[in-house]
Amino acid sequence: MRWPRVALGAFVALGIVELVGFFVSSRRKPDFADWAALIGPVAEERKQGELVVVAPSWGEPLARQALGDEIFPLRDVARPDVSRYRTALEISALGETSPELSGFREIGRREVGPFVIRRLENPSPAAVVFDFVDGLGPTQASVHTTSPEALCPWTTNARVLAGGLGGHPTFPAARFECPGGPFFSIGPTVIADQDFRPRRCLFAHPPARGEVVTRFSGVPLGNVIRGHGGMYWIIERERKGAPVALAVRVDGEEIGRWEHRDGDGWAAFEMPLGAHAGKKSATVEFFVSSKNHAHRHFCFEADTR
Repeated sequence: MRWPRVALGAFVALGIVELVGFFVSSRRKPDFADWAALIGPVAEERKQGELVVVAPSWGEPLARQALGDEIFPLRDVARPDVSRYRTALEISALGETSPELSGFREIGRREVGPFVIRRLENPSPAAVVFDFVDGLGPTQASVHTTSPEALCPWTTNARVLAGGLGGHPTFPAARFECPGGPFFSIGPTVIADQDFRPRRCLFAHPPARGEVVTRFSGVPLGNVIRGHGGMYWIIERERKGAPVALAVRVDGEEIGRWEHRDGDGWAAFEMPLGAHAGKKSATVEFFVSSKNHAHRHFCFEADTR
């Protein structure tokens, strides 16, 4: 009866080899060819406008290089959070999953080489009625300062300025220009937060005195105004500056006030709209100020939902 024992031993050994091989391959760091091989499968799996997330996060630049801006548009890469997305595709390597999507439930998966592509569903996606970053522009928005009282004109051909690594975020060509120079302009940009993650927001450096006011007209409202605010990562980590105050008024009534302190990071705020909820057209104003404006490179985003 020696042969059955030998056969059994060989079968067990083969199983162990396959198991070890699977473990080794699943922990193998993907190379550039592996990322490039995702082009077809991701194009097949991704639905129009669907968020794509990479786990671990350090793999995202490699995925973006291989898959391009169509799969990774700026507004998704520099998202404030994932609350508005109904579904997401997660590209998982090395067995990792994204903490950002921990509340989503898996509804499908596909293995491609060293990757697992999972489709995940948000159990309670937010219905965004109006996005204030998207809405910034001369059609619905205006900007002014209160001390001194001055209008900040809109331009589309301002000088683009970028601070580089460790410097200020990029000031775009299209922005509202307030007294004091480009650091006091109001415009959409992308900051690197305390974890060096990109965040798309409205740069709104407080003035030396008074407030800078960004006013939106004809805004359809949901039930709340929700958003985030933060500073560029170097400033957040230094924790040396004065707090920045953000007040929100709807049709002249203050509905809430929020304060950002260095070290808070990319932090969320939410203000119930009360009697203003559901209005088809309202004026919404954001007031930004600080007791000491030095190095207050504040940036915020908001929507109504």
